[in-house]
Amino acid sequence: MDKFFEDFNKFWKLIEDGINFTFTRYADGEVMLMNGKPVGSITQASRIDNWESPEAMTKVGAELLQTLTHSEDNYYYGISAPNDNINDYYFLIDNIKGKKENLTFVNLWINANYRNTIKKYALLKRNVILVCNENAKKENFPFNVTDIMPFPNDCINFWNKNSEQYIADLIAKYGEMSNQLFFISCGPVSEIIIHRLYQNNPNNTYVDVGSSIDEFVHGRITRPYMDPMSPYSKEISRF
Repeated sequence: MDKFFEDFNKFWKLIEDGINFTFTRYADGEVMLMNGKPVGSITQASRIDNWESPEAMTKVGAELLQTLTHSEDNYYYGISAPNDNINDYYFLIDNIKGKKENLTFVNLWINANYRNTIKKYALLKRNVILVCNENAKKENFPFNVTDIMPFPNDCINFWNKNSEQYIADLIAKYGEMSNQLFFISCGPVSEIIIHRLYQNNPNNTYVDVGSSIDEFVHGRITRPYMDPMSPYSKEISRF
């Protein structure tokens, strides 16, 4: 079995068994921000997710670099594989300070695993706290959502102005909880939110689910891999 599917099964078993861990995701957008490269109007980030970034080291980019320092046994980094983006792969390999055995796939919930992810969501028995787009409504998810902390579309500008207050509100609301399952989907800011929540309290499960919940949040397909006829729906990442 491909490691892409093995890791999927491994992390879902941890979720289902209530074993705490943290899963973060770093793809092309995160790498561009960490290198101060522009994310402009022709990108998926702008056209679909409604955020852009200038050619400069933004607050998000600088704080993303700070999240690469975890070496705890239960802190995992999902990264681009060589067949996803070879340059991003080497950048992340060189800059992540965590254990190499804690590296897995940024695309773990999507592409050839997306249909399995949707099935797992439908069968999930645990309660979930969502930190995700402000359009989300509890009743649209197939699992039980106990609370939603909304996050706006324009993540770069919002974070520049409101990051510390947002983190303070998150910690005030959830910071003393333990053994809770958090699904986070806030674009590249997800990794910063997870980093800060983990620093405050590592005794929870924090999972960046990315766009895998978009159909529940937005009620529509937002990525090619969601179409089972698309070649992206069959794509497997490989180290």
